[in-house]
Amino acid sequence: MIAHSKKILCMISLLAIFFQCQPTKLNATCDPDSASYFETLAVLIGTGENTHFCGAKIKIPRIKIPRFLLVTNVGLSTATSSINVYRISPTTGEISQVDGSPFQLTNRPRFSITNAAGDTVYVANIGNTSVSILKLNPETGALSIKHPDLVLPTTPYSLALDPNGNFLFASSETTQQIHRLAIDPTGNISSLTPAISTANPTAGAVGRMAFDSKGKHLYAGLTCASGNISGIQAFALNSTTGGLTSINVYQTGENNLSLAISANDQFVYGSNYFSNDVFPLIRNSESGGLLVQTSISAGVAPGFTISDPWNRFVFVANSGTGQGTISAYSIQPVTGSLTPISGSPFPSGFSPIGLSIDPSGKFLYSSNTEGGTVSGFSIGSDGTLSPLGGFPVTAGTNPFSIEIVSY
Repeated sequence: MIAHSKKILCMISLLAIFFQCQPTKLNATCDPDSASYFETLAVLIGTGENTHFCGAKIKIPRIKIPRFLLVTNVGLSTATSSINVYRISPTTGEISQVDGSPFQLTNRPRFSITNAAGDTVYVANIGNTSVSILKLNPETGALSIKHPDLVLPTTPYSLALDPNGNFLFASSETTQQIHRLAIDPTGNISSLTPAISTANPTAGAVGRMAFDSKGKHLYAGLTCASGNISGIQAFALNSTTGGLTSINVYQTGENNLSLAISANDQFVYGSNYFSNDVFPLIRNSESGGLLVQTSISAGVAPGFTISDPWNRFVFVANSGTGQGTISAYSIQPVTGSLTPISGSPFPSGFSPIGLSIDPSGKFLYSSNTEGGTVSGFSIGSDGTLSPLGGFPVTAGTNPFSIEIVSY
């Protein structure tokens, strides 16, 4: 406790030096020697992410609180497709369906991504090759249609949202393309042409995509047939036009279906569905370029990859039919190399294909396609996964993506 207090005092002292607040006759608060100086600063820091103090604007990162868990159910037909919305207990990790859930979405939703405000959900549909724009009620969790679907030329696999909220990108599961979509102030989307072609090492399409936290670079997993080499393609984003300029293609293993970028933007991790391995790549934050590192084995058919918010661990959903595990690795902070966590892989529901971690890094959830369930785990300080009470929870038919929405 004493060490923690010293750390806070040190941080506040550094803020005082940085802003160089000068004493004035009319405002003694700006005098670091004033008794009210630290009291005022502490109060302002505790009241929001952005504040003004002594003529300076202070931005204090705030950890958002998880509120909802969204699960897309692809279904077997339009009659069995839907989206489950669960309310999350941020203290226990338990979930319960909100009123009206599951919400029927007849276009067979596969992948969802929610904007930063937590009120607009974009959904990639395989039924009519479209993207749906839904309204999420931040209080109740209810979903409703916000704008008409935007139909794309090819079936979308996954979505990536520009962190600045101006553009949405949809990967194609049937062609070597990324569709570009502009977002207007109401949250509606429109197509930008042309679509961006990817440079797959062999025939294939595009899997999951991820942005760095600043929205400078987009990384796309490149898929392929079994026995062929795939990889990751890096792009630079034009923040004005939504254009993507290729930086390079980095070969990994067979069918790089999923990838993740660490929270500190230093590393990218690509999981290969057919070669059953994970490649760490060191990222250059300026150029966006990657340096491929030695791969490490995963389980059967790794289909989704995620890193925790504190740059400690990487988790991979092994989605092979008739089984279900999650591989867990610790991250070497300098090289990004991975070391298996003791006890890994950890059992999950059958065919986990989606993973999501709450902003505090305490809880991990998986959507299990074959089992039709959601599994919940607590994340130990060493990266071990322990099943939460009350799980697995029933979802819909063929659940696919799983997403935490926080406020």
